[in-house]
Amino acid sequence: MVMKRLIGYLRVSSEISKNKGNSIGNQFNKVKGFCELNDYELVDILKDEGKSGMEYSKREGYKELIDKCKNENINGVVVYSLSRLGRKMKDIIDVMELFRENDIEFYSVKENLNNKDIMGKLMMNILMCFNEFEVESIRERIRDVKRNNKDNGLVYGKLMFGKDKDGKRLIDNKEEMKSVKYMKTLRSRGYSYFSISDKLNDKGVKTKTNKRWYGKSVSNVLSYYK
Repeated sequence: MVMKRLIGYLRVSSEISKNKGNSIGNQFNKVKGFCELNDYELVDILKDEGKSGMEYSKREGYKELIDKCKNENINGVVVYSLSRLGRKMKDIIDVMELFRENDIEFYSVKENLNNKDIMGKLMMNILMCFNEFEVESIRERIRDVKRNNKDNGLVYGKLMFGKDKDGKRLIDNKEEMKSVKYMKTLRSRGYSYFSISDKLNDKGVKTKTNKRWYGKSVSNVLSYYK
């Protein structure tokens, strides 16, 4: 009997994920153990480290996985958990369709799921909804914390142009606030963000990180001070 040829895909997004048991090493052991238990040949391991499940374009391992599924003699793909493959429901649905078109079997070790039967497909759809909901919930909590800290004059994240910190509190940088006022004035007169950035650069004004201004950086500052 010919052994099925599987590719393992591993992904970790942060140190927090590693501490939760999702380390690359732990994922590899689970995937390898699954293949040994089922007499599958693990022909390759592809991985992405420090990559978000929402940023598919930045995941080189994921892109290589898709390429191999299309062009090489592969029977299946195995991951430690469905969330390692990705977090966006639409993108997961698209890759599952690609697997179907190329007769690729998919296995998720942690949830004991596959794409071969109706129940497995149903459970994957439920988990995809949950994973995307979880990501959006985390983002909303982060936004709430940032909004609360901003409203209370507390330091959060990177310092915005026009602000300095005094302990845990934010204070105005008087010199930078003059430039913020200048930006607001230009914007009220109909100048584009790019035109404003050109004027700031001509005046020799630097960003908070001592760099040139661009339209996006001007937009971020003006959005903050709305």
